[in-house]
Amino acid sequence: MNKYYSLLFCSFITLNFMGQKTNTNFPSLIGELTETKTAPSKKTNHNKSATVIWSDSFDNAANWSISAPNLQGQWQVVTSTPSDVDQYMGAMASTSASDGFAVFNAVQYLLTATVDVQDATLEMASSIDLSGYQSVSIEFEQRYRAFNYDETYIEFSNDNGATWQQVLINDAVVTNAPAIQEVYSLNISNFVGGSSNAKVRFRWLNQSDDDSYGSGYGWMIDDVKITVLPDNDIQNLSSWIFGENSNGLEYGRTPISQVEPNYYVGSYIYNYGALDQTNVMVNGTFTGPSSFTTTATSAIIENDSSLAVENLESLSLSVGVYNGDIVTSSDADTLGSTNFNNNSFLRNFEITNDVYSIDGIGNHPSGYESLASTGTFSWATSVDNSSSDGFIVASMYDIQQPTSISNIQVLLSSSSMAGAELIVHILDTASFKNSVIYTNDVYTSDVITVQSSDISNGFIEIPTVTNTGWDPATNSSTWQEFEINPGTYYVAIELNSLANTYPIGVIDDQTVTQPAWASAIYFGLSSPPTSYTNGNAFAIRMKLSDGNVGVKEVANNISIYPNPSNGVITISADNNLTNIVSIYDVTGKLIFSERLQANSNIDLSTYNKGAYIIEVLNNNKIYTEKVILK
Repeated sequence: MNKYYSLLFCSFITLNFMGQKTNTNFPSLIGELTETKTAPSKKTNHNKSATVIWSDSFDNAANWSISAPNLQGQWQVVTSTPSDVDQYMGAMASTSASDGFAVFNAVQYLLTATVDVQDATLEMASSIDLSGYQSVSIEFEQRYRAFNYDETYIEFSNDNGATWQQVLINDAVVTNAPAIQEVYSLNISNFVGGSSNAKVRFRWLNQSDDDSYGSGYGWMIDDVKITVLPDNDIQNLSSWIFGENSNGLEYGRTPISQVEPNYYVGSYIYNYGALDQTNVMVNGTFTGPSSFTTTATSAIIENDSSLAVENLESLSLSVGVYNGDIVTSSDADTLGSTNFNNNSFLRNFEITNDVYSIDGIGNHPSGYESLASTGTFSWATSVDNSSSDGFIVASMYDIQQPTSISNIQVLLSSSSMAGAELIVHILDTASFKNSVIYTNDVYTSDVITVQSSDISNGFIEIPTVTNTGWDPATNSSTWQEFEINPGTYYVAIELNSLANTYPIGVIDDQTVTQPAWASAIYFGLSSPPTSYTNGNAFAIRMKLSDGNVGVKEVANNISIYPNPSNGVITISADNNLTNIVSIYDVTGKLIFSERLQANSNIDLSTYNKGAYIIEVLNNNKIYTEKVILK
């Protein structure tokens, strides 16, 4: 199943999911968000050596005509980013921003809750003569952040503005994600190639007048160029490697027990050149503990067309990090050719002994890693204007073979604070039906309080083990890790800031393009509860095992005092990890069991005087002590 085509076949794609993710650095506006997971746009890999026919850097506003008749908002030519735009999408970072750029400021209207329909154009003041150029492209630098209903277009006229044709762009940009800053290129030969009266204009369109959810963030444009289109230039927009049965998810780390025999390896290729490209090939070279190569072919890619080219490969993988270079070529655009600089895509992954993660943080190629975070701080209020507590982020996992989970590791945002609380849920994917997330919980942890040590470490680990009772034969309890059968699950983290007192968030890996369903966001307090797909990779990791908890080893880092006690005892551990504390009476009856932080007090003053067995599970090591209440 092709990565991009497989969107149609996921069993739960019919659910009412809508895309959203945010960055810690950029405040987010709540809205009714739309699903956005499509093929990559035709961008960034532009031809740096192309011949420039016409260019403009917005150093003279008179070169552009601004029009927005009887509607809300218009384009502006400025030399610095408006403060409200800067707050929500960052400053324009184009090559010549200091001498001027164009901006449509949409956020100003949403912030004042007075939103009307918007339709604004930014048009060349004068036409240009392209009569000597049949094959041409447009290139410009842009900064854009997508919201609910906004649409961005490039429009073209070959008769000095009498008639226009338009192309929708930025439609693949994930809604409410951090702003993109990029160079955008597009083949425009079919629109204005050979025209003696060519014009280009940019259109911002938002047809919603919803004061709560209409408008948007904004769009900034600079350094527009019309260039001669090269004859031969295919571009590798993205590449992937994922298991045959993994629902299109590209795992950053896969335990050896969950490795599949067959993997799809391929690329999404755009033919930017003027000529059709024949014998298009995708060659992957992966170095690691068991190096391998892959090949996929396509007969032809027509000019100004995109195509996914992939092959299902039988792979034998072993534990270690694999470094991949996936290269596209054609008969005319091959190694050594003029435009071969945009044909390569690096892709790393790791096979582990026990760690399962959709994120690849720490293993991505140098310079590739792109991270954000999402949490209670991403929204001042939830969709029903209440506290954002109960907000949930989730990552999907495919379990190929029966296994056990020993703990869940969550990478925390640097904006998180000690005192926040979280709960781990492991959910069957059917749980999201009709936005009811708790229907099919297969595991739920206790409430876990984030400690300062978790913040400094950058992560928190929550054991997924349960106490199965006292064993008189061994004079100790037995423990069982959470067992899970083959299937598709969400590992969900419920975040509670205690009425925004202690913000908490999870790192979001945006480096690798994932299917829309790879991760999800859930507002349980809204009416009705609302689920959204995210499309990236929350750093929520599983640690798998064979089911043997391995708690026979004695912990020597635990202290219980005072003993004897008048009722209140302190349990401390020198490694600042969460303890699971169980208390038994002399008959072996379990009377207390709870996850506690490293240094915690327990009040036993309501218990009868006498002897009790206190057992502490810490880092899968066991400590047992008889305590006397007097």
